[in-house]
Amino acid sequence: MDRIALCGVFDIPNYGDHLFPLILKSELRKRGCDFEVVLFSPFEAKESFVEDSHIYSLDKMEQMHQEKPFRAIIVGGGEIIHWHRYPQKRSFSSSSFENYPMDKIWIIPFFMKVKYGIPLLWNAPGIPYDFNIVKESANFLFSNIDYLSVRNEFSKQVLLDCGIPQETVHLVPDTGFALTSIESPDKLRAIRHELKLDTKEYVVFHCNRFITNEDASAAIDVLNSLYEKGYEIYLLPLAYTHNDDSKLKEIQDQSNGRFLMPKTPLSLIQIISVLSGCAVYVGTSLHGTVTASVFGRKVVSFDYQKTKKTKDLYNILGYSDYYITDGSQLASAVEKAFLEQKPADFSDIQARLKKHFDIITSILMNPHAKPNPSSQATNFSDLAHYFFSNTYECVGLRKRVKELTEALDTNINFVNVFKIQKSQLEREKEQLKQEQEKLEREKEQLEIAYQKTLRYKLATVKKFISNNHS
Repeated sequence: MDRIALCGVFDIPNYGDHLFPLILKSELRKRGCDFEVVLFSPFEAKESFVEDSHIYSLDKMEQMHQEKPFRAIIVGGGEIIHWHRYPQKRSFSSSSFENYPMDKIWIIPFFMKVKYGIPLLWNAPGIPYDFNIVKESANFLFSNIDYLSVRNEFSKQVLLDCGIPQETVHLVPDTGFALTSIESPDKLRAIRHELKLDTKEYVVFHCNRFITNEDASAAIDVLNSLYEKGYEIYLLPLAYTHNDDSKLKEIQDQSNGRFLMPKTPLSLIQIISVLSGCAVYVGTSLHGTVTASVFGRKVVSFDYQKTKKTKDLYNILGYSDYYITDGSQLASAVEKAFLEQKPADFSDIQARLKKHFDIITSILMNPHAKPNPSSQATNFSDLAHYFFSNTYECVGLRKRVKELTEALDTNINFVNVFKIQKSQLEREKEQLKQEQEKLEREKEQLEIAYQKTLRYKLATVKKFISNNHS
C-alpha cells in the first residue's frame, strides 16, 4: 500500500490538532483514496486522545522516505506556519513546559520536496504572523508548494504580501467543520450515555492557565447561576499542553464538587460526543467552538487571550455578539445566546471543504510535483548567505550587548557607591542640622539669661543711685 506523510502538532495533547488526521483520513476514504497515512511531528510519541496511533519524529522522515518513498507530504492544519517556539507540555503527565519547535513541521517537508520532488500540499493551516522581514526567503519557501491552502484571510494576505500569486492561494475553512460525518448521531448519543451525560441538559466550560483570577471568578459566577437553573456543568480540558486540567480542577474544587470533570483524559471521539450534545459551549478553544457549532450547539467564546483567529471565526459564523474578551461581559453573552442564538448555516463552508478534499485527492491519485525552479541553487545560496550573515551579525550584536551590559553594570556599581556616599552625607547633614538646632536653642536660652541678668544689674544700679541721692 502506498503511503502519504501528514505533518502537524500530533505529539502534544491539544484537542484541535488531533482532529486533522481524523478528518483527513475520513475524507480520503470517502473518495476511495485508501493510502496509509503516516503521522509526523517534531517528537516521536503515542498520539494523545487516540489509541494505537504512533507519531514519528520529523527527524526520521528522510530515512523513512529512502526506505519506502512517500507518495506525497501533507502539512496541517492548525496555526503552525511561523518561526516561534512557545512553551508547551508534551504529554498528559508532564509537569514542565518546554519550547516546541513548530517550524520543523513545515520547513522539513519543504526541504523533502525540493530534494526528492515529492508533492507537497497544505491542509489549510494558519499563519499567525507576517513574514515582512524575510519576504524573499518566504517567497522561495511558499512558492514551491504544490497545493497552497490556508484557513483565514490574514494567512492569505501574508502569502500575497510575500509575492505569492493570488490564483495559487486557496482560502479554505478550518477542516474541523467536516466533523459531522465522522460518527453517526446514534454513536455519539451512546457515548454520552456511557459518560452519564444524557440525564439532563449540560453546559460545557473550558479555560486554560492564562485566565486571570478575576475572569475565573466571573466564569464561576455564571456557571453557578446556570447550575441553579438546572443545568449540569461539565468542565472539559481540551489542551492539556496549556495546563487546562489544573485550572479547571481549581474551578471544580471551588464549586465544592458540584461541577463535573473527567477524572482521566477523554478520547477524541468522547470529546466530540460531549461537545456535540451540550446546551451551550463556553470557552476559549477555537475547536471547542468549531465542534459544538457545527453540530448545531450554542457557543460563546470567552477569549480573554484576544486571539485574532477566534475573533475571525465568530465573525464568519455571524456570532460576533457572542465573542467576548472580558469576564464582565460573560453573563450577558451567555444569556443572549440562550435567548437569541440560532444555528449557523454551514452549507457554504462544507461545500468549500468538499472542493478542498477533492483537490487533495486528485493530487494524491495523480502525484506530480511542481518542478523545482531553475533558480533553486541561487535561492539556496541566498538563503545560506542570509543565514550566515545574520548569524555573524547576531554574534556581533550579542558581544556588543554583553559589553554594554558589563559597562552598564559597572556604571550601576558606581551609582550604588555614590548612593551609599549620598546616604552617608545625608545622615551627616541631618546630624549637623540637629546640632545646629541645639546650638540655636542654647544661644536663645543664653540670650534670655543675659537679658535677665542685664535687667537685674540695671535695676540694682538704679536702686543704688536712688539711695545715695536721698
